[in-house]
Amino acid sequence: MNPEEARDLFSEAYDGMLAGERLVAFEAALDEDPELKAEYDELVELLDEAHGLGDDDSVEVPNLLPGVQKKLRERSKGRYYGDRFSLAKGFSWMPIVLAFVMLGLLGLAYAGLHMIQELEASEDATEAPADPE
Repeated sequence: MNPEEARDLFSEAYDGMLAGERLVAFEAALDEDPELKAEYDELVELLDEAHGLGDDDSVEVPNLLPGVQKKLRERSKGRYYGDRFSLAKGFSWMPIVLAFVMLGLLGLAYAGLHMIQELEASEDATEAPADPE
């Protein structure tokens, strides 16, 4: 096996997927060429370090989302990630006034319908024929 073929098998050898004649030929190629063996050892060391990076649980991953949302909210002037209650400039009486106006209109409508029913009831009473008895 020449060095180029051995280099092509580096990842398979690292994963333990080489067996039989291919494994023997790969190991023989590494024994024959010290430079090739050094390359393979360096690759194994690098991959072992890379796989070990995710195992360190002592490092806390920072939560960047609130900061990004705050910057987007500020730069878009509240259009994105905005909270309409926290971005309000001051207290507004408009919703309270509108609620009272609607209650007043509802009261007037009720009083008007009640008055119409009273008028119809009084007209029915005057138009009803007297009992001949």
